[in-house]
Amino acid sequence: MMKLEFTKQEVENIKSKIYLSEMQERIFEYRLKEIPIYKMAEKENCSESTINRELNKIKKKIMKVI
Repeated sequence: MMKLEFTKQEVENIKSKIYLSEMQERIFEYRLKEIPIYKMAEKENCSESTINRELNKIKKKIMKVI
């Protein structure tokens, strides 16, 4: 699992610059809390593949602003 090492200020800055869907917002928060992908999938009632796709979308959005 990739660990995100952002400060609170960096997280807020990133969030202010990108649009995340409600699901992506929750997944981003789960990732910050280091929740495993299988647990995210359970919480979101979807497959691990869906979580991975959403994480990739989030990553691309973050990479555009940093």
